[in-house]
Parts: sequence; structure tokens; C-alpha cells
Amino acid sequence: MEQLPESINFKTLFSYDTVYSADSVEWCPHQPYKNFFVCGTYQLTEKQDEQSNRRLGRIMLFSIGKNELKLHHSLDTAAVLDQKWCPNLINGLPILGVVNAERSIEIYKFENKHLHLYARYSFADNGSETLILSLDWSSGKYECQEPQLVCSDSKGNVHLLTLTLSGELNLVRSFHSHEYEAWIVGFYYWDINVIFSGGDDSLLLKHDMRCETPDVKIRHHQAGVTSFHSNKSKEFVVASGSYDEHVHIWDIRNLKKAMSTIKMPGPLWRLKWDPFCQRFLLAACMLGGVHYVDVNSNGKFVGSYYEHKNISYGADWCFLDSTEVKEIDSSANVIIGSCSFYDHLLCVSKTKCEF
Repeated sequence: MEQLPESINFKTLFSYDTVYSADSVEWCPHQPYKNFFVCGTYQLTEKQDEQSNRRLGRIMLFSIGKNELKLHHSLDTAAVLDQKWCPNLINGLPILGVVNAERSIEIYKFENKHLHLYARYSFADNGSETLILSLDWSSGKYECQEPQLVCSDSKGNVHLLTLTLSGELNLVRSFHSHEYEAWIVGFYYWDINVIFSGGDDSLLLKHDMRCETPDVKIRHHQAGVTSFHSNKSKEFVVASGSYDEHVHIWDIRNLKKAMSTIKMPGPLWRLKWDPFCQRFLLAACMLGGVHYVDVNSNGKFVGSYYEHKNISYGADWCFLDSTEVKEIDSSANVIIGSCSFYDHLLCVSKTKCEF
């Protein structure tokens, strides 16, 4: 196997064998649980009869402390494709959204260091396999006690739902968006009538939910569009990433040309603006490692992490501030979680970044 480069400005704090292939890491954004995160897994069990193949998964709830990574709860589920914590508390509790390989979106409430099923919506079985691939919450900027969720699926569809305070998930609208897999979907947090979706047809689409069809089709990516994130502190700014190894930074008022483009060391799977000032982008680059770049400095690479020997699908920023991080490790001010697939490896690492 080709030797990977040395990591830069990163050092591993903890590593963990997830047994099943790991593809999602998401840190809880809420006090006093910012040291908690979930890791989602996906395992295909192949049988001689293809109809008997099953996609199994687990949602694993961890916390970190000084010299400690602790598993609190493990839930066996259908294979997990994506997870997102609701940005605001619902009924005073942290809420986690999960999409899976059995046509379902599930909502869990986090209470007493365990995850408890709160709501579920399963899409109709049309006789063919459908995986729900990504999801996002509408309350990334403005808090809401009955937020909307958007998710995308392997048939190229996008679905809009509402979570009620009584714990019901109600489907608002479904529409066909892409000719192949709709890998990613996300809200524009400044106006939740606006949704972006990216698909294996290499298109990034801007949808206005008040209209019937996409109002902008963006063809700048040269391969499937796999990642998208709206910047909650800089109005009009969004980021997209693709299998083509490029990140584009967009001003949504002019989508004919990207404001800037950053060449990454591998195909993109996840992009996350940092939770502190939304200046840095964390990128899971599959076979090219995990990196974060300074968008204000023409995409300068600040940190590169190469401890994953396999496909890095999951990456997220820990929400602990620099003072809280120093209680765990005095030589760092930022903690990041990441995971990789076939080697089923979860890593928690530390870095230093000037916010």
C-alpha cells in the first residue's frame, strides 16, 4: 500500500474500532453535552441470494474527557447514511436526526446519556431499494421549536418534512430533483424557502420551495456533487464539493461563477464550516485524508490528517471552545472527529487554529 503523507497540525487523541464500517461523525452542539458525539456505521451483509442482502448499522454515542473516550450507548439500526443534530434544543433536549438504508428518517432525543426514539417517517416501499442519503435542519441560523427537515435519496428525490412538538414527522412535499443519486441536500439558513441539492448527475440545484421547479442549475462541477453547507454568519455564502476534488465557494446572488475554488487532495464527501467564526472549512476527502482550509486566505491548508488508511467519509468540528478544549489537552484549542469506512476506524484528534 502506498504510504500516506504525515499529518500536519493534527495529533490523534483517541481511536476506536467501530466493527462496522464508519461513515458519519457528528458532535452535539449543546451545553453541557458538547463533549458528546455520535458515530454512524454501515455494513452490507452479502448473501448468496441478493434479495437476502441486508444493510446493517449502528448509532454509537460517545463522550470525551481528559485521557478518556467513553462509549455510552450503541443502537442497532438499519445502515446509517447521514446524521445531524438539530441546531437548537427541542422541548429542552438535544435532538438527533438520522437517515438510513431502509427508506426512513428517524429522530432521537438525547436524555440521560442515551438516545431514545422520538419520531420516525418511512417513505413508501415502491418495490425497489431506496437509501436516504443526507439530511439537514432548517434552524441552522434561526431557532425553531417545530423545524423543517430536508432529506435526499438514491432515486434523485428530495423530501421536505416538519417535526412537531408532539413528536410527529409530517411530510410536506417530495419532488424529483436529480437523474441519479441525490447525494446531498441542505438549507440556505438565511432563508429556509431556499434549498440546494447535489447529485451524481454533476448538478448543484437551487430550489425555491415556493416554486415548482429548480430556479438555478449549476453545472460547474465535473463529477457528482456530494457536499454542501450554508454559512450561518456570512449572508449569501455557501460551499459545495464534488467527486471532482474541488470545493466551490458561492455567492448565491450570482451563481454563474464561483467566488473561489479550492483544489483538494481527494474526492469530497463532507464539508463543514467551523462553528466558531465560519471562516474555516473542514473536508472529508475520501482517499485524500481529512483537511481544513482558511477560506479567507484563498483556501490555505491549515491542517491535514492522514491517519485514516481508507475512505474518510465522516468529519466534524467539536463545539467545545478553546478554554474547554484545554481542560482535555493543554496543547490544543480545537478538537475534530473523523471516521473511515473499510477499516472501521473512528478518530478524535486535536489541532491548533487561530480563530
